[in-house]
Amino acid sequence: MHQTIITVIFDGLGWLGALLFLISYFLLVTKRWASTSFKFHLFNVFGGLFLSMSTLYDGSYPATFINFA
Repeated sequence: MHQTIITVIFDGLGWLGALLFLISYFLLVTKRWASTSFKFHLFNVFGGLFLSMSTLYDGSYPATFINFA
């Protein structure tokens, strides 16, 4: 049971990271955010971090590498 809770947490972080990427991209292409804005970079940094944590937990090392690169 404990392992299941941890898995759900890391899966949730992965989904949150993907959502942060999608939101920042949407706000960029609709010209609500500039590519130089602090919020845009903050969403992308945390999106990459959360996705990296999720893929690292799942043992998907190539995906982890791409998220850190």
